[in-house]
Amino acid sequence: MSKTKDLAQRIVGRTRQAVGEIIGDQTLHDDGKAQAQHGRDEREKPSELNPLKKLKQLT
Repeated sequence: MSKTKDLAQRIVGRTRQAVGEIIGDQTLHDDGKAQAQHGRDEREKPSELNPLKKLKQLT
């Protein structure tokens, strides 16, 4: 995913998480938390265009 899509996914996830917390909907909160985490995980994956990124992260 591109950085913009990862950021958007994290923002939407955090928003869903906050709304779920405000209205007391635990399912919405948990789904939002998972979506935000997925956006962070995608951001940390090495890019196909830069195969050395993973090596750089390990050092």
